[in-house]
Amino acid sequence: MKKFTTAIVALAALFALSSPLFAADGKMMFGVKGGLNLANIIGEDVENNSMKVGFVGGAFMCYNLTEIFAIQPELLYSMKGVKYEVGLLEVNQNLNYFEIPLLLKVNLPTEGKIKPSLYAGPALGILMSAEVEDLDVKDYMKGTDIGIIAGAALGYQMESGMLFGEFRYEVGLSTIWDLSDEELTVLDLTEQPDEKNSVISILVGYGFAF
Repeated sequence: MKKFTTAIVALAALFALSSPLFAADGKMMFGVKGGLNLANIIGEDVENNSMKVGFVGGAFMCYNLTEIFAIQPELLYSMKGVKYEVGLLEVNQNLNYFEIPLLLKVNLPTEGKIKPSLYAGPALGILMSAEVEDLDVKDYMKGTDIGIIAGAALGYQMESGMLFGEFRYEVGLSTIWDLSDEELTVLDLTEQPDEKNSVISILVGYGFAF
């Protein structure tokens, strides 16, 4: 909870300090977005897994550095996880993150109201909860997850802002597990299981220009 509060305060301060500058030159866009996560777990130690559908949504701020390049920090709630087939049973692993992406965006030059763009960048995920079915497993997992996001967006310019849709992919850079030496011994493991978050997201949103 302390990490969550610190992240909220830090990003809120960034927005607050930056807003007067952005508003002065009309280069800022602030908005909301939401959609579906098609989440999975990848890695050498993953077997009999399949995608799990979840929600992703939150707020973003976009600042145009030039006509082509922009930076876009976001605050998102992201439902991740995976489904496993264990014999005849389907087991759900639910991972819920508060996520802070920081994206570099490339606006592709076009005429008219259709505005395509590409983006990529890192994302910090703060684990809010982790369950396997109804069993709480948060204590066995890393409290943070660093991932890389790449995606594309297609916007429609409106009078006071932009309506858009996005398609993105995010992959974790390290395992989600944080087992103690004793727990590894009990499980007959010599190192942390190689299991990383992998998420395809489909979003829609609206941004207000300032």
